[in-house]
Amino acid sequence: MAHRYHGVLPAAGCYYLAYGRDGQPPSHEGTLRVEHRAGRVLASGDLYVFDDSRLNEPISAGSVPAPGPGVPAFAVAGYAYHLRVTRLEPAASGFTLGFEAHRYIAHGARLLDDGHWSREGTITMVMQRAEAPPGHPSADRFYTGEFVAEPNGAAKTMRLQMGHVSSALRKAVIEIDRVKDTRTPLDNGAGVSWASVFRSFDWEVSVVDSDHDLTRAAPASDGIAVWTAADARAAMIARRNSHDLDREWRYYVVIAGTIQAPGKAHGHMFHSRREALFVGGHSLFPDEPQYGALRGQRLDTTREFFRTIVHEVGHAMGLGHNDTGFHFMRPTPVIAAQASAEHPFPGNVQWSFDEADLHALRHRPDILVRPGGALQGVEDVGEPAP
Repeated sequence: MAHRYHGVLPAAGCYYLAYGRDGQPPSHEGTLRVEHRAGRVLASGDLYVFDDSRLNEPISAGSVPAPGPGVPAFAVAGYAYHLRVTRLEPAASGFTLGFEAHRYIAHGARLLDDGHWSREGTITMVMQRAEAPPGHPSADRFYTGEFVAEPNGAAKTMRLQMGHVSSALRKAVIEIDRVKDTRTPLDNGAGVSWASVFRSFDWEVSVVDSDHDLTRAAPASDGIAVWTAADARAAMIARRNSHDLDREWRYYVVIAGTIQAPGKAHGHMFHSRREALFVGGHSLFPDEPQYGALRGQRLDTTREFFRTIVHEVGHAMGLGHNDTGFHFMRPTPVIAAQASAEHPFPGNVQWSFDEADLHALRHRPDILVRPGGALQGVEDVGEPAP
């Protein structure tokens, strides 16, 4: 929800949250994302069951430190609530924060209004500046607030603390492995890189250009190694770097030569929980007029190679295809078909996500964005081949 603001509000970025009954260990922890843009402030958050293995201290002013530097990650199995912020405005002694708490119901979640989330009330409280825990990265951006809950008629004081931990809203790792006779696209050759793409929706990204010698598990009888989703899965199991999705959001990319995917796609998100995708670097653009300078060209020799991988990573982050503009999530054949003499393909490509997708990547619930989360909400997981 958008709000006009005048005066002091929490700075943009990611805040670590701890929530629970005052005087007892927190019951939940998570993040709040605050975005300042064009005279508006937008915010959203997510809560997970608190990891009490790292401390057992009562929640009170400044008592619960963030689990580490930067944007924290939490165990996907502990995902509990999405916080839809409905009010964020200055107050005399701090700022007022209001939000709807939507409890996550596993196995079927899509959007907040589709019957697979349980709205469990609206909470409003005044957040006041407090002393931050030792070592907190932004000691002057730490706040606490409380409200009285009365479940079953028994009043109890609940406390929320939030502390600024990063100027980024979310963070992720892109790991790329490939076969020898292709390349790893780190940018489009014209100033658009992984860093600039992720910066557009306020994420921090690290790209790992990893193995360059992938081989298909089954030898090709005809000399052409056509990779299937099963081959990509086997490569992932054998080659993906060691990581823990409960501690790091990592999307895995396999760049093969020729691939077999639904609809003869250039790329496909083959993993059922949005962890991994594969792309065929040797795919060819049809020798047809609408493809302009790219007609008959091999994908990995063109700027569209980078775009195709970004498109598939978009699916892994929970985005479906869209039908507006010529942005990353618009299928390539549609962009080519709508080219004109004045704006021929690929010059009509927009190297960006559209506004709806940017908003989703900033504020959609974690469980619909993070790798290892829910698949639902992704209508189409391939980049159709021309």
